[in-house]
Amino acid sequence: MKLRVLESQWTKFAQALCTRSDVESAGLILAERLSGGTVLYARHLIPIPEDGYSIRKIDQIRIDPVALNRLVRPARDGSLSVLTAHTHPGSTRPWFSSADDAGDSRLIPSLFAQMPGPHGSIVIAGKTAIPRARGWNAVGSKSEMPMHIIGKTLRVVPNAAQIDEQPWYDRQRLALGEEGQRTLQSLHIAIVGLGGTGSVAFVQLAHLGIRQITLVDGDRVERSNVSRILGATSGDAGHTWKVDVAARYAERLGLNTKVAAIRGNLGIDVSPADIEGCDIVMCCVDSHLPRALLNRLAYEKAIPTIDMGSGFRVGSSGSVIAGAGRVVVVGPGRRCLACWGHIDPDRIRIETLSPADRNRLAADGYITGATVQQPSVVSFNTMIAGTAVTELIRIATRYAGAEDPPMRLCFDFENGTVRRNVLSETPLCMICLPSGPPHERPDLTG
Repeated sequence: MKLRVLESQWTKFAQALCTRSDVESAGLILAERLSGGTVLYARHLIPIPEDGYSIRKIDQIRIDPVALNRLVRPARDGSLSVLTAHTHPGSTRPWFSSADDAGDSRLIPSLFAQMPGPHGSIVIAGKTAIPRARGWNAVGSKSEMPMHIIGKTLRVVPNAAQIDEQPWYDRQRLALGEEGQRTLQSLHIAIVGLGGTGSVAFVQLAHLGIRQITLVDGDRVERSNVSRILGATSGDAGHTWKVDVAARYAERLGLNTKVAAIRGNLGIDVSPADIEGCDIVMCCVDSHLPRALLNRLAYEKAIPTIDMGSGFRVGSSGSVIAGAGRVVVVGPGRRCLACWGHIDPDRIRIETLSPADRNRLAADGYITGATVQQPSVVSFNTMIAGTAVTELIRIATRYAGAEDPPMRLCFDFENGTVRRNVLSETPLCMICLPSGPPHERPDLTG
């Protein structure tokens, strides 16, 4: 179980609770349950008002039952989980005291009597604002609950992932540090689309030590795929699912990567809810419908999403005369794919037509180029996918320039250049701008 919270909301909440050092302070977090309750997404962070305490000392706190009942009512009405939070004034490291255990053993059962769980509790060190969280289930057992604090980066607190004692990652740790490697191994990554870029991204994540990867793709390997899907063989053409090729690669690699292979197309056979518990999503699709669904999911559920793609222009002689690629990172604090112009509503309309309707409109000349195969070369795919994985490393480990990360990287294959792009205009957007309070909205300059 993990708790996902927006960085801006958490910072404001923790600062409000740590303002006083003479007494303990408390608050409530009302959280949406994702992925069957394995992930709790903080929707409302509420400091207890001054008149909401029946006891408030430097080493003891009790919330007035009437005030508590009023504050948790939205959780009952909205079927949300409840997490209590309180400070330990003067401390630099958080811990749960015996008094905290006793208080939770009384309060948590009463929360389960009012609404389904899981529920939880958080202690915040008064001097440093470092949190420690734990979750409770209906039978009264508790376990450590890492917090994923989401902004332009993803911070895991505490970072308790088990490090592989084998020397597989020794040289990688020299670059990313012990904490960076620990974070990578704790993440659950989704890759949607296992074609040219998706297969390369998957192989790199498996070698990095990502322990849990969910794959979504509804296609089998074709003969034209073998030259650009890593791990595919000529014997796979015509019958092996692309996700199964990736799962087979991870098994043979032997680095304990847990792969969930979903055979289906996002938005048709697979729901976005099937991957909402993942920590980061890599979008490797050619179609606009799944890209639009992932774009919205990034903001509705606070999941950093990395979109990638490449395209070529072919001359009349059949040779490539221009080629370009992109990597765009979207999610909380960033502009979305619609703002960057990478979602085409007309293409979405075409993609949602039945095959019969699509063929009829194509025959009548109303659809052109929607199903035409595009050029693809493994070396260009590798360049794009490698950059996308590097951006994932930046998000997760704050490696190299996390304070001013690129929002969009544009590649010119012909000239061998890459540029950081910014948005010069600030159009209103119903996807990324309303995703949170004003202080969580993206930097409109890009």
